[in-house]
Amino acid sequence: MLSRRFSIKRVVELTGLEESEIRYYESVFKEFLTFTQMGMDDNEFNEDHIEILNRIKSLVHKRGFSVVEVKKELKLTLKPFRVKSSTGLPPSKPSGYARVIAVTSGKGGVGKTAIAANLAICMAQEGKRVAIFDADLGLANIHILLGVKPRFNLSHVIQDDFSLDDILVQGPAGIKIISGGQGIREMANLQEEQRRVLLRQMDALELEVDVMIVDTGAGISENVLRFATFADEVIVVSTPNIAASADAFSIIKILLEMEPNSKVGFLVNMVENQYHSRNVFNRVNTAVRKYLKYSLGYLGYVVYDHHMQASNQIRRPLMFAYPESPSARCISNIVDTILRTEVFVNRRKESSFQDLMGALRRTMAEAS
Repeated sequence: MLSRRFSIKRVVELTGLEESEIRYYESVFKEFLTFTQMGMDDNEFNEDHIEILNRIKSLVHKRGFSVVEVKKELKLTLKPFRVKSSTGLPPSKPSGYARVIAVTSGKGGVGKTAIAANLAICMAQEGKRVAIFDADLGLANIHILLGVKPRFNLSHVIQDDFSLDDILVQGPAGIKIISGGQGIREMANLQEEQRRVLLRQMDALELEVDVMIVDTGAGISENVLRFATFADEVIVVSTPNIAASADAFSIIKILLEMEPNSKVGFLVNMVENQYHSRNVFNRVNTAVRKYLKYSLGYLGYVVYDHHMQASNQIRRPLMFAYPESPSARCISNIVDTILRTEVFVNRRKESSFQDLMGALRRTMAEAS
């Protein structure tokens, strides 16, 4: 079967790279990107080339890898990456990777952290192995809502050479909790190298869980956006408040600019009923479709319910404290949508977590 061929213009569209970047990568990574092989001229590319360019883009743009580091990664991944299946097509996305779901919002006060905590609990009750990473660095508080008191946090990984296992806390329903740390100014503004150290530690956890929930901070800071773009899917939480909806649109816009292959789902909190929720979703989604040429996935809603506030006050997850409450039933419906429908499945990209874990797994397999 002949490989499909693409023009340079088409490769620019498929990768989001400038033509000058593509030519630069051709020069620097020529041992991996041999564009003139098999009778192809320097303006023709095949599917392998596009996939490799996307890998390079991810390593350079997201992870800040140097040329030397990129070459090391490509040496680990290129050989198995080029292996074709019996159908002659590139292998499909490997199974067994943890699904990484970021929960974010355009502004604070929309109940994002409580939503993230209870989604994690509900998924664990559904039999999933779940970890929750409190990425609101310096202001982490998800452990409070889950009723645990971690002794260590991510600052010990970054600053004191702790391993991730050293700071993991077992939470309710068996979920693993990673605290970002409270009142630690340095954690809120990680340097690129520190972020990479953290992400490498996070990658190791992927062997042990099915779903990793990343509770980001609110707003559009560098760390919020970076952690969101590393995820497979992103849940944007809003309320009926006009300002909250406007801020939700802003963060969706920036996320899609940073990672066009993001899968973004929308969740409305503190609504009166399903119809109220649909009105809020339709308002935001109409703007997103008009101005961003993108359609959001509708994940559902959580009604305004005093049980949610009460569970937060007693530091016990809603799904345990008031499992029959209206808001708990809403959480269950959202989890059902996430786990059992195609509304919120990203088949357009592999997260950076998966890229690194794939490389490590292949290396271990070859060494065994």
